[in-house]
Amino acid sequence: MAIKMIIFAALCCQLVFAYPPHYSSNYDHHNYAHEPTPYNFQYDVHDPHTQDIKSQYEVSDGHGNVKGSYSLVEPDGSTRVVEYTADHEHGFVAKVKKIEPAYHHHDEHAYHHEPVVHSSYTPYSHEKQY
Repeated sequence: MAIKMIIFAALCCQLVFAYPPHYSSNYDHHNYAHEPTPYNFQYDVHDPHTQDIKSQYEVSDGHGNVKGSYSLVEPDGSTRVVEYTADHEHGFVAKVKKIEPAYHHHDEHAYHHEPVVHSSYTPYSHEKQY
């Protein structure tokens, strides 16, 4: 019985080395086009629970020229707006703007009120009154 197992193992090894597995891939490294493809995308997020408010859009003409912008609300309430372009001649160029939040200034003393005191207030008594 041991000799049969040895012969079987030898035949299996012969088959493994005689017919190695062939791995095929759909990705052909030599025919891959490295040219940019035209695209555009846009998204907006407005989550009132987390106060995550942002947006972005971007456009490419398919010749390596990209143009876009994004904005987001910072934790201090200001809005950062970035407008950018990218091309082979100038590289990546971004213009950043910060828009301060619109706070309404108010005078604290104008809204200060003195506590209301009722002079006719009498505490309730649990004793019987006759």
